[in-house]
Amino acid sequence: MQSIEAIELNRLVIHGVSNLADEPEIAQKEEVLSEGLRHFFEEHIRNCVKSTSSKTASFNDSSTTISTCAAKIIEEPETFVEQCKVIGLWFAHQMEISAQVQTFLAIGLFDDLDTDDRYLALLKMDPIKAYVKRPSSAESFEQISILPDPGRSLLRYAIVRPHNDEARFDIIYRNQSASRDEDPDTSAMWLEAFLEAAEVPTPRYMTQLVVKETEKWITGNEADIEDQTAAQLRNAVRTMAQTEEIDVEAIAEQVLPNELQREQYIGRLLDKGLTETTFTPDRDWAERASRKTTYICDDGVQISGPSDAIDDVVQILPKTPDKRTRLVVETRKFQQK
Repeated sequence: MQSIEAIELNRLVIHGVSNLADEPEIAQKEEVLSEGLRHFFEEHIRNCVKSTSSKTASFNDSSTTISTCAAKIIEEPETFVEQCKVIGLWFAHQMEISAQVQTFLAIGLFDDLDTDDRYLALLKMDPIKAYVKRPSSAESFEQISILPDPGRSLLRYAIVRPHNDEARFDIIYRNQSASRDEDPDTSAMWLEAFLEAAEVPTPRYMTQLVVKETEKWITGNEADIEDQTAAQLRNAVRTMAQTEEIDVEAIAEQVLPNELQREQYIGRLLDKGLTETTFTPDRDWAERASRKTTYICDDGVQISGPSDAIDDVVQILPKTPDKRTRLVVETRKFQQK
């Protein structure tokens, strides 16, 4: 799923859910896919699949609501609207425990053109306020709600296939809080209640964890380990992260002569969420993390940093009609020097 490149959106419905309304607006028919609408949602889906902040999950079992509906739709596409009604009502039911007032759920059936596999995209699209000037209106500007542009990362989405016991995961998803003070029920609603799934650590997550926590462990034990040992451990992790398999126990055995230090090092990784001491790393991420990316802009302005961090922080939007490139920098921590 994570290797999906070329896609084609075949069917689409959009449900509206508001906690201020008595009933959800469950779509009774498919949207007419004009060229513009198709392109709009295909861009959203591609961005979801390729997002560096996406995670993977597995359905609790094959009888969950979304897995059951996805299996039916993929096997019999003509049932798309009826199954989407079920998904829409299930989503509205889960939204009752959420503090959010209004949102939309777009459900799209699309093909991976390279493999002919079908997938279901579930996009939670929170409306954005905008203002328009209508010539016939007495008001200066009229407030409207619009769907988020593909240039904006969706906070919650899921690309799903039916549950498969043999597959490592069934879902590519994101479950990002809208704010730091978001209520716990809203945060848990998407993955645990609506998707009825549990997170499965990705190779990228585990690779990042080992690399970053190794660095933190070295920093926290500077007084107890020699500089040469620290350098050997750091280099061994970064080198093995770019191979077919990473074995942290073998690294510790090779580099750390002290048994207590080996236990502390591996214990820290396990405490921080590492589920396997031997796994296939994300070589692409490891290779990019070892490099540096610099964007050179007009008037000597430069944006520079580790390649993996740049990918997370900087978005390159489509060129404007006057051929200008737009960069969007999203960061929680910001300092001016």
